[in-house]
Amino acid sequence: MESIADAYSKRERPERDPRRVLAGGLFLVLGTAGLISAIAMATTGLFETLGLSVFGARKLAGVLAGVAIPAILLGIVIALPTEKAALRGVLGGSLLALIGVAIFQFAYPYWWSGATTGNPDLTLLVVGTYFLGTIVAFAYVFVAVATFKTRNTPGDKVTVEIMTEGETRTIEVHRSEVAETISATNRSHSNN
Repeated sequence: MESIADAYSKRERPERDPRRVLAGGLFLVLGTAGLISAIAMATTGLFETLGLSVFGARKLAGVLAGVAIPAILLGIVIALPTEKAALRGVLGGSLLALIGVAIFQFAYPYWWSGATTGNPDLTLLVVGTYFLGTIVAFAYVFVAVATFKTRNTPGDKVTVEIMTEGETRTIEVHRSEVAETISATNRSHSNN
């Protein structure tokens, strides 16, 4: 069975849209950059350089990381030649996760766990919305990878069974040679 990396290294695949691969790669790069930035923002003194408070840095890190994960998941599915249902599922899950990020943006730090008394605690709403969105998106990424058509047709070959005079012959050829091979086989059988 061919790996995804091997499948994408072949130039002759007509179903591979270079714009989708580029867009998927861009989402992956931006998502990864967002995660790295969020980690740096939350764990180093970078926020001081940007003039942010500790709460401002945590809020920015939460938003960056929250947007980065759906971007990475979208990048994976956009780059693969998948069915539109998988892309719509990842888009829907990512949108739900982004709603969770938007609620976080509003809620942190005053309506967040440990905030002053008297304010409603929106932590569970944020975490639940984000979790549900990412789980839906992950599920559709799994579906997209598991049903990846290129991987399931290794070597871009076609198996042709030719039955003549009670005899069955199986021939494996490259897609571009199918018509030529069938014609040659028929000629050889008609000469016999």
